[in-house]
Amino acid sequence: MVAAVLAKDAIRHRAGIALIVLSAIAWGSGGLFVRLLPFDMWTIVFWRGVFGTAFIGAYVLWRFGGGGSVTVIRRMGGAGVLITLCLTATITLMVPAFQNTAVANVMTIYAALPFFTAAIAWIWLRERPSPSTMMASALVLLGIGVMVGPATGGPGLGDLLAMLATAAMALMTVAIRRSHAVEMLPVAVLSTILSAVVALPLAGHTFDLSARDYLVAAGFGLAPMTLGLMLFVIGSAMIPTTLTALISTMEAPVGALWAWVGVGEAPAMTTIIGGSIVMTAVIGRLLLDRRADPRRA
Repeated sequence: MVAAVLAKDAIRHRAGIALIVLSAIAWGSGGLFVRLLPFDMWTIVFWRGVFGTAFIGAYVLWRFGGGGSVTVIRRMGGAGVLITLCLTATITLMVPAFQNTAVANVMTIYAALPFFTAAIAWIWLRERPSPSTMMASALVLLGIGVMVGPATGGPGLGDLLAMLATAAMALMTVAIRRSHAVEMLPVAVLSTILSAVVALPLAGHTFDLSARDYLVAAGFGLAPMTLGLMLFVIGSAMIPTTLTALISTMEAPVGALWAWVGVGEAPAMTTIIGGSIVMTAVIGRLLLDRRADPRRA
């Protein structure tokens, strides 16, 4: 009996790891889809929002039902509104970030999310970060400094937008920590709807897409938005949070690889060096966290 339970737990653990790996691969493709759509940011945001709403909305309706979905959304309260706005800001800012700097830069800055989160939790919740977190944060800042420092001409618009998107995601993470009752899938639907509504009057080429462009936009809504989110939500419930965060850092190198293979965008040497510093800090800090708590091993 005990052996059967342990075997079941092991299968669940491996399945959770596989789902988070697949979610990182899906999420990492976002920059490639932006590169494949030669339009202004609002046109891309609009159509990604339309297709994301259709795909995620279909899953939410299947999971919660029509009446259940409305009930879940009504129960979100003020915390749900804040989380929705933060996610909307993140998914909207990411598009112009990809358009104005290298995909590898955006993904590496986003990989520093745990440290942005720690900083906001320190300010908002008075959760003082541990010395190891502060040391890793210093390395992250060093790595980002190498990528966007004076040697590269200083931080560009895309780098700054990537930092703002990461900060919005970090604020959302802390808000979720304060309110565990908020369901993320309905929030994702609301965020994609809101992003599309905001983008529609600002889009310059709303109906100028070719059949190929519509397919790419549909892929953008399906792969990073829908599959990435659903796989993450399901897989993160199967394995420890620290392990989830560790595996999710794969998004940075995977995103750079997608852009390299898909459109031949090779990362600059400063990005490789700075990105390596950031990834070393993130992975090292998370491994220390797991080692300090044997229950997470």
